[in-house]
Amino acid sequence: MVARAGVGELLRYELLGPLLVRRAGQARDPGPAMQCAVLAVLLLSANEPVPREQIVQAVWGVRATVNSPGLVATYVSRLRRILEPQRPPRAAGAVLTSYGAGYRLAVGAGELDLYEFEAARSRARAERAAGETARAADTLDRALALWRGGGLDGLPGPFAAVHRSRLAELRLATQEERFELALLLGRQHEVVAELGLLAAAHPQRERLRGLLMLALYRAGRQSEALAVFAETRQHLIDSQGLEPGGDLAQLQRLILRGDPSLELDRGATAPGPRLRVVCRPAQLPSDLPDFTGRVAEARLLIRSLAASRGRRGGAVPVAVISGPPGVGKTALAVHVAHRLRERFPDGQLYAGLHEADGRPGEVGALLGALLGDLGVAAEALPAEPARRGALFRSVTAGRRLLLVLDDARDEAQLAALLPGSPSCAVLVTARGRLAGLPGGRPVALDCLGAGDARRLWRRLVGEAGEGEDEGAVLAACAGLPLALRVAGGRLLARPGHGLGALAARLADEEQRLAELSPGGAGVLRVLGSARARLRRAPGGPAAAAALRALAPLGSGGFEVAAAAGLLGRPEPRVEPLLDLLAEHGLLLPTADGRYRMHPLTALFCRDVGPGCPGRR
Repeated sequence: MVARAGVGELLRYELLGPLLVRRAGQARDPGPAMQCAVLAVLLLSANEPVPREQIVQAVWGVRATVNSPGLVATYVSRLRRILEPQRPPRAAGAVLTSYGAGYRLAVGAGELDLYEFEAARSRARAERAAGETARAADTLDRALALWRGGGLDGLPGPFAAVHRSRLAELRLATQEERFELALLLGRQHEVVAELGLLAAAHPQRERLRGLLMLALYRAGRQSEALAVFAETRQHLIDSQGLEPGGDLAQLQRLILRGDPSLELDRGATAPGPRLRVVCRPAQLPSDLPDFTGRVAEARLLIRSLAASRGRRGGAVPVAVISGPPGVGKTALAVHVAHRLRERFPDGQLYAGLHEADGRPGEVGALLGALLGDLGVAAEALPAEPARRGALFRSVTAGRRLLLVLDDARDEAQLAALLPGSPSCAVLVTARGRLAGLPGGRPVALDCLGAGDARRLWRRLVGEAGEGEDEGAVLAACAGLPLALRVAGGRLLARPGHGLGALAARLADEEQRLAELSPGGAGVLRVLGSARARLRRAPGGPAAAAALRALAPLGSGGFEVAAAAGLLGRPEPRVEPLLDLLAEHGLLLPTADGRYRMHPLTALFCRDVGPGCPGRR
């Protein structure tokens, strides 16, 4: 730890357990739970400005009131007195400073236990890669000794809940790495009891259970190792209706026959067969704490992708989530991926397939990024995209990896990014259904039904969203999750205006899209992006012109014949235009062969409100 100018005394923050602040080695009471929650938000955004409204949402969430911003200011004032007690009244602080409409907490090297822990993990991996196994094990022992309980223990608010889950996963993954190293060093007798307790606490974590089986086997307790497998299998069948994964089943078979490959190999880099890891990515974004609905779709996706377990032949399982802009494709993909995470112990990759400007990512660059995430050095990457694809399939062969590929352009882009091994699984989001993708399991998303839309709204804004105007707000958003989230954010950001004022603004078609697009983002951004992509596609300009002409048909649904009559073209020439619009999520095909347009898309195409196509 080092002192920073203006502080005078060493500061130390500890998040890996109940939140603690130490100054010059002495513990200081950081205050009541809500004040600690504010401090945690600032610590986990250390050295970056955090807007006050973001702190309100992080700490209070849907329970935020008109008084919450003032409470943040009060808590910050109290924290300043704790962190810099010798600061003269009204003098500028050096640690916790105001920054625009928010605050910034300066955290130096060695002052946050979480940073120290993460640095130790990286150091241990480098030591292991260099063959310094014992040193790597010692490094992880010291890193895990930093924990004093669960991360962020006892702190309220949605932000703390999400990060508590992330920290728990980080700690558990590190414990698994430590046990792997212990088995490499022949310390199975030393760790088998502790490993057994941890595995009992996590009966669905197959990597941990596999390590316990291997430790028991090497300790001469073969029957107990097989009993662990039987217990794990029964638990998975009872809780999820699924058999254990291929790695665990293979380990059981090897134990049954006493395979020599299970014996300790002093030259090995990982314990046991197929537990070898070059790089174990964990790239999934955080799941939404207020994720609502999509129960049937999530169940279908999980069943489709979990079916890859233990496969030895056939195609890699692929599921494609399609739907219009703002309908929640990415949110569903991330939600499902988190539920499947334990079934893919070799890692989870996440890649956006479009650039920031909306243009599709180049296949060679995307493959290079994926290979780098899997531990392939940049100098080892082939220059040609085809050879990178071949290397990607080789690196992923036989590994239990889950890939989430977000916002795919078309079948050709996606096909180049698929692994070849059926032990992997791929979850894709796309505007269109990608019907030409061999073996892809399609799941088409529509807007939320009335019940789920109301449940999401209540989870977003709580009691602030209840009242006689609630129905009008829900009707204006028309079940589009993005619109509901933006409207909820607007309501909470302006609590003094109330639900009636929000409903009035949304009722005005001249204001609706602007209200749902703060700063040009929100609904206008996703619809504008979809329109720009459409215009770049072959036949896109004609389809974009047709979309604008079709806007008066509204959201009630129409047949090809009606569209042909409005456009003044024969049906055989109109139908391909409608299909292209559906591929870009700007029209919604219905089960009876008709098409419909989301009400907000219709407003966008009718040039209603600022920011629409004809008003630029």
